[in-house]
Order: sequence, then structure tokens, then C-alpha cells
Amino acid sequence: MTLISLLLALLLEQVQPVRETSVLRDWLNNQLRRVRLMAAPDQSGPVWAAWYLVVAGAAVLSLLLVWLLGMVHPILELLATAAILYLTLGFRRFSHWYSEIQASLARGDLESARQTLAQWVDQSKAGLPAQVASQRGDESAVARESIRLGMTAAQQHVFGVIFWFVILPGPSGAVAYWLSALLLRSWSSPRNELSRLADQPDVEAMAGDMGNIADDAHGRISSQAFRWVDWLPVRVTAAIFAVVGNFEDAIGLWRSRVIAAPESTDDTERVLIASGSGAMGIELGLPDAPSGAEGLDDVEGAFAVSSSAGPSLREPDGSAMASAIGLVWRAVLVWFFMVLLFSLGRWLA
Repeated sequence: MTLISLLLALLLEQVQPVRETSVLRDWLNNQLRRVRLMAAPDQSGPVWAAWYLVVAGAAVLSLLLVWLLGMVHPILELLATAAILYLTLGFRRFSHWYSEIQASLARGDLESARQTLAQWVDQSKAGLPAQVASQRGDESAVARESIRLGMTAAQQHVFGVIFWFVILPGPSGAVAYWLSALLLRSWSSPRNELSRLADQPDVEAMAGDMGNIADDAHGRISSQAFRWVDWLPVRVTAAIFAVVGNFEDAIGLWRSRVIAAPESTDDTERVLIASGSGAMGIELGLPDAPSGAEGLDDVEGAFAVSSSAGPSLREPDGSAMASAIGLVWRAVLVWFFMVLLFSLGRWLA
């Protein structure tokens, strides 16, 4: 039933995708903002309580709903599970941004690619490097940030959801992970401070300002909680990237870049991008001074990841975006094979 529910959900999502701007998503975002306003922003206790109430409460309710429908008829349980999965996972939530950017770069329309990336950045609340690339990045910078956003979105909208759906009973795991990722985006502090920060000549002052922006209880706790929830799933995905790509380079970059930033809170992107970069042989770390973007090194320098040691990687471009799509789809096939084995093991047991 696990595999059938998953297949039904993905097929339905391909036919009729749930957009990020749907009525259900708007209503849910409004409710999460109301919960945020109710919890004191300067106290960790109420914010943690609100996080657990939302995530654990919704997971238990989904499990109870499926269990009650299963008592009526197993088909109803299957359909309810597939419906909940349909609402919580899917490539079509972000793939249209990626496809539009890839098409724009293929026809040499850099400005259109930047505009689409800017819309994606605004919708996903991406960090400062992606904002910079969307405003004045060259083809390499736009392709790099699009691949980074695409891989992170694939983890949050597909791979992580599948992992917890398989591990926990019913659809509770999928609901819990999906809400954790949603709270991460909904409770994060505003990131649209690029124009003000970019004018500051002092990089340390700029980095300090970024820390102040993110230093509120809601953003800090939602980030920490999601890091815990995603710790194991993202490493499973990174290992799959290594298996379906260049294994040696993927593992080498993964180890070196994790060691380089052991205290980083952005665990999902750091692990995933390092493994994906090595698996494809494409440089996805931030360069110290990107070509074709005057002054970009002042903004990105504080976030750069050194790539002086390690495998030889090529700069990303439009063709690299196609390679990233291939890597993700190969990973999807491995995930389905793992789910199949897990389902067979349950059935035989």
C-alpha cells in the first residue's frame, strides 16, 4: 500500500499539480502566521510548544483520519493516504521555475532567466547569494543558484517527504516533514535586505546584519527543528547522489565541505550541494569572485566555500542544469526501488 499510495500521489501531481499559490496553501500560511503572532517572539518555550503543536498535532490527526477510514474500507485508507501525499509532495511545486530558467538560458535570454530566478527566490525565501545572482549574476551564477535551489527544493518537496512517509506509520511522517519545511519558510525572518546590505563596504558588518535578521526565536527554532528532522533524510539523498553519479568525487566533496563548516545551520543545502556537486562534476560552491558580476565578491565573500582542494569541477551553465535534472531523476528511481524493497519486506514479514 505504501508504494501504491506514492505512485498515485505522484501521478495525480503530474496531471494536476498543487501550486504554492493555491487557496489551501494561502489559508495554511495565514494560520501559521497567526500561530507565530500568538507565540512570544523573545521566548523559546512558547515557540517550541507552538512548533510541536502544529507538526505533531497535524501528524497525529492525519494518522487518525486514515485509520478511521481504513476501518470502513481499505480502499478508503489507500485513497486518503494518496490524497495526503498529493498535498505534501511533488516536483511541480518548483519545477516550472527551473524549466523556465533553463529555457531562457538556452536561448541566450539572461535577463529573463534573472527575472524568473528572482520570482523563485522571493517565493522560496532563498538566501543572499541567490538574490544577488537574480539581480546581476552572469549565466554561470544564475545556473548555479538555480541548481542549488532545485536540489534543495527536491529534497524538501520530494525526497524528505518520501523518507518519513516510509519510516513512520500512515501519512504521519510525510505530514510532519512537510509542515517542518513549511514552518522553516513561514517563520524565517525576512531576507529581502539585499539592497541595504549590498551597499555596505564592510563584509563583517554585512554578515553581522544577516545574523541579526535571522536572530529571532521563530526563525531560529524552525531552522533548528528542521535541521533535526532533515538530518538523516538529507544524508540518505546525498548518498544516493553519490551512487548514481561520480561516487568518489561526491563523497570527497561531501566530507571536505562538511568539515569546513561544522557549525553551519544550513545542513540540508550544505550536505546536498556538496554531494551533488561532486556527483555531477560541476562547481556549485560559491566562488570568491564570480566572473561577470562586478562587486559580487564583496557580497558573497562571507558565504564562500573554498574549493581550492578536491576534484576538478567545471563551471555551471545551461547544460549543467540538464545534468542536474538527470541526477535528480536517477535518484528518484533509486528511491522508488528502496520503497519497493521496504514494502516487500513489510509484506513478507
